[in-house]
Amino acid sequence: MKNRFRRILCLSGCILFLACFQKTPVPVAPEADPKPIPLGEHGSHPLIFRNVSYRIPTGSILGEVRVGREVIDEMRWTVARSRALDFNVSVTDGLRDLGYQMRDWADVLFDPTGEAKIRYVMAAVLHTVELDFEYERSRRRRAVQGVGTADVEVEVQLYDAVANKTVYKRTFYGHGEDSGMKPNPIISAVVDAILKSTTDSAFVRLVSKNSEQGNASNPPSDKVEMTACRRGESSILPRDLPTTLEAVVEIQVGRVVGMGVIVSPDGWILTAAHVVEDAPEIWVRFENGTQVPATLERSETQFDIALIRVQGRSYPCSRIRSATEDLALGSDVFTINLALGDDSKPAVARGVVSGYPEKEGKRFIQTDATVNAGSSGGPVFASDGSVAGITVAKAYGVGVEGLGFAVPIGDVVRYLSVRLTKD
Repeated sequence: MKNRFRRILCLSGCILFLACFQKTPVPVAPEADPKPIPLGEHGSHPLIFRNVSYRIPTGSILGEVRVGREVIDEMRWTVARSRALDFNVSVTDGLRDLGYQMRDWADVLFDPTGEAKIRYVMAAVLHTVELDFEYERSRRRRAVQGVGTADVEVEVQLYDAVANKTVYKRTFYGHGEDSGMKPNPIISAVVDAILKSTTDSAFVRLVSKNSEQGNASNPPSDKVEMTACRRGESSILPRDLPTTLEAVVEIQVGRVVGMGVIVSPDGWILTAAHVVEDAPEIWVRFENGTQVPATLERSETQFDIALIRVQGRSYPCSRIRSATEDLALGSDVFTINLALGDDSKPAVARGVVSGYPEKEGKRFIQTDATVNAGSSGGPVFASDGSVAGITVAKAYGVGVEGLGFAVPIGDVVRYLSVRLTKD
């Protein structure tokens, strides 16, 4: 009798289809069914779901197959692959239904800059699975009906493409059920676990545009007052580049090297937050080779901008662009592409403003002026020698080499709550 039912199940195709999931050594307890946390009126930053990876030893017991009350077979993990894309559509659609700004690979297939528009990349790791399948007794092989259940343990991970690091990891439990001749409860169970991340306040706070850290409408209430730079008011680039570059500095934090620009004769320097964040010591090297310590005065990590200061007065500085309107498309701009060194000089690249894209709810100056390693936090100069933006990112991929992004200086001043005063 046992062998007869085994043949019936194999003819239905379900054993071959299901022989890829592990039975956890400890029963996976179903969680309570919490409700998703609302995102708020501004929605989420753009996300994409990459894949589900498997962390299950080959040969692990999957679960039982029963006909009535009789156990007729067991299943073992035999899958050779380490990851799967089978869950992507269901996860993407499920998050979209909850209001998340989801993109899938079709969105970036013919758009070489598509991946640069994505803030967060989601992925998941399937650690454990417990399966149970029960089939009805039947005299007709083609009429075999079954009910399958799955309980899974899935680790959800979130990668921040701007900060260039994994910012979220948490394990969730999911449950799935399916019925028919070939029941498949696995996909619904894994998707159920992944979507439970939307019930975690830490996850929602990270990806939501309504979070305090990510909301451009909530800059710090206390102002940083600094003396406005009056130097170079009649500058014209590239003619006056040698004088302009005196205000460009190298910033060293351990092995991290970035750039900054002095915007006040009192030693105030603008740079990128990821260059100086969590820094026990910050050192600034000037164009003449002098190196002095600096202190972090203010940082806005969501916009990747920071304000540091060195002690002293009468520093060479660059004017902050006073115009409230954007530079026109096609306007000339100049970027600095190499960190200063003992025997090196900054390399200047010339380009044009090619757009003002919005990424993760923030506006950027997009330019084709070359942006290389070591340029983070460096200034984007307008043709009159004023600081038009702070470089924070570079797009990479096919057809986008050298495309740079900078936070417009007006937004920098607003996000950091800077107030310029006269001498």
